[in-house]
Amino acid sequence: MDGFVGDDVGTGSALECGQSSIRFTDSERDSHELPAEKIAQGVALFKAHGYLKVENVFDPVTMEAWQRHYRVRYRDQLVGTSQEDKRPLYTVDIEGPFNSVKLYANPKVFPIVKAILGDNCILGALSTVISFPGAPDQFVHRDSQAIFTEDYSVDVTIPAYAMTMLVPLVDCTLETGCTKVRPGTHLLTKHQELSGGEWVDPEVSVGSILLTDSRVIHRGGANKSNRVRPIVYLTYHRKWYRDFWGYEHRPPVNVSAREFENIPQQYRPLVAWTIDPYKKYRFQASVKKMLPAPLLKFIKRISS
Repeated sequence: MDGFVGDDVGTGSALECGQSSIRFTDSERDSHELPAEKIAQGVALFKAHGYLKVENVFDPVTMEAWQRHYRVRYRDQLVGTSQEDKRPLYTVDIEGPFNSVKLYANPKVFPIVKAILGDNCILGALSTVISFPGAPDQFVHRDSQAIFTEDYSVDVTIPAYAMTMLVPLVDCTLETGCTKVRPGTHLLTKHQELSGGEWVDPEVSVGSILLTDSRVIHRGGANKSNRVRPIVYLTYHRKWYRDFWGYEHRPPVNVSAREFENIPQQYRPLVAWTIDPYKKYRFQASVKKMLPAPLLKFIKRISS
């Protein structure tokens, strides 16, 4: 992708778990029809392995628009970082090209998400992680903290309650750093982790995505290239679940009132939870406290 620091690198070869990936043809990607069999296959693979690579999701024109917007909107963050791990995270605003159904409710990926988390799932986070040249392997982790017990003994027995979609803006390769995953560990407790599958390195090119169960063990790979490698990621939750780990000092989802109005009505429930439903009532209560009693009585009388 032109405009990011460094030279291009080839995709090279990767240690792939080819059993957990699906690919859309150009005609399937651009069609309004839903390839039901392929969606069902993706759901089954994700549930079994805890991750799924979905290739050829976004068309080149859409990707170029997102890359261009990102370069301009987040240019200050792309210059450098003082963080020791060279891997800063920022919230991505839902605005401009990023206020798009193709991103937060992609017609080929969102059906997979809903089949796993339910039709009333929400967008729990929209952020970016930038890996600068020299960034080491990330620490091994699961995205979600255990809900019931620290050893995940209960969590691994229930259906998935959160998942992440990684959208690379630069090819994620063994050189730039792809997300390393241990398949099957989303079904293992902490005491069983060592019996999980071997590490795999699914390379994900621009236009494709990687879905991960929040319970699967993974880590971002080292950036051995001279390129800055930005990724946009979206986290989806079951309606009742919230995960604020890592968002103590920044909002997980940031959408203005104006941009919210630009979201199609059917998709507004995805982010409506971020809008404080009691803000209006608190404001009204504050105003009432400042008004003199006779005026309040007059307003109440004329409005009744």
